[in-house]
Amino acid sequence: MKIEDTYYRKLVDGYLNKTLTKRELTIFFDLLSKGELDFYLEEDMISNFPEEPKLKRQVVLSRKTWFAAVAVLLLFIGLSGPLWFSRENMEEIYVMPKSSIKAGGNHAVLTLSDGREVVLGGDSNTELIQDNEVNIANSAAGVLKYDFSSLSLDKAYADKSEEKTNCIKTPNGGTYQIILSDGTKVWLNSRSSINFPLVFDKGERVVDIEGEVFFEVAKNERKPFIVRTKSQEIKVLGTSFNVNAYKDEPFVRTTLVTGKIKLKTADQFFFLEPGDELINYGEHSTLQTGDIDQVLAWKEGYFKFDKVDLKTLMREISRWYNVSVDIDAQLENDRFVGKIKRSEDLDKMIYILKEGGLNIRLVDRTIIVRK
Repeated sequence: MKIEDTYYRKLVDGYLNKTLTKRELTIFFDLLSKGELDFYLEEDMISNFPEEPKLKRQVVLSRKTWFAAVAVLLLFIGLSGPLWFSRENMEEIYVMPKSSIKAGGNHAVLTLSDGREVVLGGDSNTELIQDNEVNIANSAAGVLKYDFSSLSLDKAYADKSEEKTNCIKTPNGGTYQIILSDGTKVWLNSRSSINFPLVFDKGERVVDIEGEVFFEVAKNERKPFIVRTKSQEIKVLGTSFNVNAYKDEPFVRTTLVTGKIKLKTADQFFFLEPGDELINYGEHSTLQTGDIDQVLAWKEGYFKFDKVDLKTLMREISRWYNVSVDIDAQLENDRFVGKIKRSEDLDKMIYILKEGGLNIRLVDRTIIVRK
């Protein structure tokens, strides 16, 4: 057994039994925010909780920083059924509400070049779609693949096909994956869209996006891949990166995972290396080191927060569950650290946040947070 294994288990046990010193608590929360304690927390849950959990645990959380250790403990291993906790200054046990608001899933709308709309995902899922001799295969797993092997390749037809575009848009609570005709893979988060030509035929491969999108760009040195948002343009040859360009976010966040990109804002050029992240506020931009795990958590099926303010957190939850949010202005800048599965119903999400110390409740389709 490694020395660090023994130390990490000691920190987890000390936290759960309230025996950590202030210095050890600081170390615990730092490691928790980096995800380095997830294995040990899961291990503790498996060894200590029976199939029908009855054990009460003490959870002590900071008032100004909502450290969601509870979220990691409960949802990381996907326990079913309610789990009861006791907490200092908790006057009564919170009973998880019953609602019909489910987690999001594979849902999108495809608009073809002639204006026809095809609903993707759900019970009415269409397996094969055609648009101007281009075959579009749609799988039950939420993947749309463009195949132009049967397309006439004469120049006149190819030019016309390049002028024809498709648009894929996800609603609140929807995600979808697309494999474009050049082999580029695209993942759309909730309330996002991408516009692209049926065939990339000329010297560039240009797409327009809104919302949050992850790309794995197929390499083609003769045809750079260009991603445009309303405030910037990204030029790549073959690489993977994430763009968060929601209208209700205060900036556009571009995070490079592999390769290199050239990014143009209104008045500047930036060259990003793997791990770099550009925050574009419109009037100015900041280049910094990105947290790849946090940025890509949505693609991997998680909410992951590292000292994220409550207002930002609730915007993510609002988009995924398609609900409204009403937050006390005095709480908007409080910070939250945690990792929660996106597959959980809203009931359980509310329950977890409540156990984490938030005064939160669901009224119809509005999440209300108060002091």
